[in-house]
Amino acid sequence: MPRMRRLFWAFSVMVVMASSAAAEEAARVWGLAPYIGVHHPDLEQLNNGQFRSPYQGTADIIDELGFNNPTAFTYRNPMPPLEPGLLAGLEFLWNINDKHVMLIGGGSWESTSFATAEGSFPVQGALESAVSQRKADLSYNEFYLGWRYNAIRKPKKYNLYFRLSAHEVFDIDYREDFSLLFLSGPPRSFRKSLVVQAQATGLLLLQGGGGGEWFINDWLSLGAEAGYTVGMKEMTLGDGRVSTDFRDTDNLFLQVPIVPGGDGRMQYKVESGAEYRQLRLSFDGWKALFKVTVYY
Repeated sequence: MPRMRRLFWAFSVMVVMASSAAAEEAARVWGLAPYIGVHHPDLEQLNNGQFRSPYQGTADIIDELGFNNPTAFTYRNPMPPLEPGLLAGLEFLWNINDKHVMLIGGGSWESTSFATAEGSFPVQGALESAVSQRKADLSYNEFYLGWRYNAIRKPKKYNLYFRLSAHEVFDIDYREDFSLLFLSGPPRSFRKSLVVQAQATGLLLLQGGGGGEWFINDWLSLGAEAGYTVGMKEMTLGDGRVSTDFRDTDNLFLQVPIVPGGDGRMQYKVESGAEYRQLRLSFDGWKALFKVTVYY
């Protein structure tokens, strides 16, 4: 009986040790990684075209004799180029084996440009002193599928990898706000504003890059990666809407920097103000991300 008891305890210890070893050797198959970083797309026609477009038009200016004189005007408030916008999202990982990882994720990106200017603006038959604020917001949501190759891997220490992914960009939203605060004449202290909104969807991007992760323990790592995105085509904005609180009594016909064209796609006025051209957006550009990955 004592011998059987000793064999039982020995077997029990061996089972526990084997179970512990198996648990330590068992790979963690899944991962969840919230990330935050920046994307700097090449928005050439927006940054160096539409953002420099002037506000133009024709206003009825009342002269000393009380007659209305139609007068052409140009008001400029150029905005700086969009800075690299904040990109945040969530990524799921499936470790197929030690070298190959399947990726699926989604995120949101947004960038803003802002400018102020002072000058004379025609309203209600006179040129009045005004200060203006001009702001543009561009944002999108994305969903992606990808693959990661672990090139240099030291378990529980670090992992250096390459990655390739296809991104479906949707819900692209553009909004521009133009606000005037008048400083002289009858409209003094009154504010006039104009808002332009447009949307797009269905842009495919391919992204390649690489990165690394450093393990705090076997289930948690900190990582950083960089990549470059290339679009399959340029994007045009549509569904344009212009809203304003300028009234007929302001005696003003205003041409804004960005308007819907005859085909419904957005057009921008060139810097000289001579004509409108179709606005095309390219989201090619680099990305840099910081990740925290939880494996389970």
